[in-house]
Amino acid sequence: MWSKLKYYFSKFIIKFFGDIQFFPAPLFCLLWGDTHYHVKAEELRVIFKILKKGDILLVRTNRYVSSWFIPGFYTHVALSLGDNIIIEAVTDGVQLNDILSLGRCDYVCILRPKNISRKNINNACVLANNFLGCKYDFVFSNDTDEYLYCSELVYKAYEKHFTKLGQDGVIAPDEYRNQELLEEIHESRKWREKT
Repeated sequence: MWSKLKYYFSKFIIKFFGDIQFFPAPLFCLLWGDTHYHVKAEELRVIFKILKKGDILLVRTNRYVSSWFIPGFYTHVALSLGDNIIIEAVTDGVQLNDILSLGRCDYVCILRPKNISRKNINNACVLANNFLGCKYDFVFSNDTDEYLYCSELVYKAYEKHFTKLGQDGVIAPDEYRNQELLEEIHESRKWREKT
């Protein structure tokens, strides 16, 4: 009884705060839903050209209040399945989306597995696909495959290749940046400094 109540309460809070955006200037303002994002068409074109199957995408949207509670800079993780399709765990559950859906953000980092065979990358994508339809894990528990949050989905796809993530219980998106197995292919802040 308590676990169900905890789940539904957590689901309500996360969905509610996940759609609120904060604008401190010129006047204090809270908005509900999408507004302006820093990833523009030029950067998206670059991402389309370099993105490969098996790449891990880290994403940050500045104004979502839910970002205040996620440790580190990046606040969401998705996995590229190739052909500009990603798989991700969002509040509606694990689903496939077009890469364009990640264009509604402020920063993107693409991490590519290195020293992993194409066969193992394909296996990771198949494994992630097996989680399609799973519900979102609103309590961020790593002990079941029935409910998954974004970082956990990608971890389970590549689990045998990563060193242990989530030492504090929850796998934070930024933890992927510290994996020796992954190399950074694109990072919005660095890309914008060059252009």
